[in-house]
Amino acid sequence: MKRDQRLVQLSREHHPALRLGRHLIAGGAGAELRSQSAALAAHFAEEEGTLVPLLGAHGHDDLARRLCREHADLAALFAAALRGEREDEAGRALIAHVRFEERELFPIVEALFARDPA
Repeated sequence: MKRDQRLVQLSREHHPALRLGRHLIAGGAGAELRSQSAALAAHFAEEEGTLVPLLGAHGHDDLARRLCREHADLAALFAAALRGEREDEAGRALIAHVRFEERELFPIVEALFARDPA
């Protein structure tokens, strides 16, 4: 699927996240998670810094809250996974989150971009 240029990099960053999710489900992916932690945190911060204000400005507060809540939940699950706990849950949550963004959130954001081009 062709993405709006403003979402291309965020969408590309989902590919390694999906791979990490599968590895967490399989177990023993603590080192991989540790090596991707900074990139994941930066990805979350970028989304919250750009998408949340856009969503809020257009009355999509529910999606903005969901995005932030899932990021917080994932951060807690990642911390547990780094302790060797709840890896499967962290992997499943990460995959579900990426799917939410790609299938639900990004199409809405693209529609908002189309209404208010940069």
